[in-house]
Amino acid sequence: MKITIELENKNYTADLNMGRSIAITLLPNGKQPNHFGAPECQSKTLVAGEFVGDTQQGGSCNVNILSIIPHCNGTHTESVSHIVNQPIPVYQTIEKSIFPTVLISVLPNNGEAHDDQYLPHIDQGNSIIVKQQLVNLLKDYTDSQLHGLVIRTLPNSDVKRSVVYDSEHYPPFLTNDAMTYLFERKIKHLMVDFPSVDKMYDQGKLSNHRIFWNVGLDDKNLNEQSTTNKTITEMVFVDQTIEDGFYLCNLQIPEIETDAVPSRPVLYQLE
Repeated sequence: MKITIELENKNYTADLNMGRSIAITLLPNGKQPNHFGAPECQSKTLVAGEFVGDTQQGGSCNVNILSIIPHCNGTHTESVSHIVNQPIPVYQTIEKSIFPTVLISVLPNNGEAHDDQYLPHIDQGNSIIVKQQLVNLLKDYTDSQLHGLVIRTLPNSDVKRSVVYDSEHYPPFLTNDAMTYLFERKIKHLMVDFPSVDKMYDQGKLSNHRIFWNVGLDDKNLNEQSTTNKTITEMVFVDQTIEDGFYLCNLQIPEIETDAVPSRPVLYQLE
């Protein structure tokens, strides 16, 4: 099944039978990615009185209790409520569940060789994505094409599907200059294959999150300029066989009243 869309007076075709998920398959009680030392996603059988929710234990059906921390257990999508007091669930921030998206691949820079800024600071051993890298990779795309952006970091391997991020496996992040550039390009749905757009240990500043949603530094409330119709999706995994380029993205999420939910972005190549 194919669909045709018109964007800036150009027609594009996408084959809906060829969608590629960039979500990490989460295995409760098994090998899985993890961030910030949080408990892993777990599953256990529901037992209620005489009912046992496990067919292998004689139950009539399987009923599991899932324990999950979306921010730390695999692919997830956040709303601005991640950093402010106002409760804005993720599903209310996605105006269009299918939107034009660009996929790029970036080799992060060493923290020592850069002119970009980051609050609170960049350590020498950090891996960072700087503004000029994004400018170079996105210069041929219009703002209308950049409704969504997927950033795949290099080198890329299956290790990302189950890596435990800690001081020994410190993830890359964006500089403030890089995030400001993405804000200026009016990207509404940012998707990255690392666990946070901010530095892992950043003194709680979350400066990139604040730039993206236009929330004041150390402020816990929205202001008149804050943007509430944008999302950040972290810990995606983009297989090597998916080429950089122009796509439709279907950002699939559950309708739960919370600031972060497990998610499944699906890419359809546009021709």
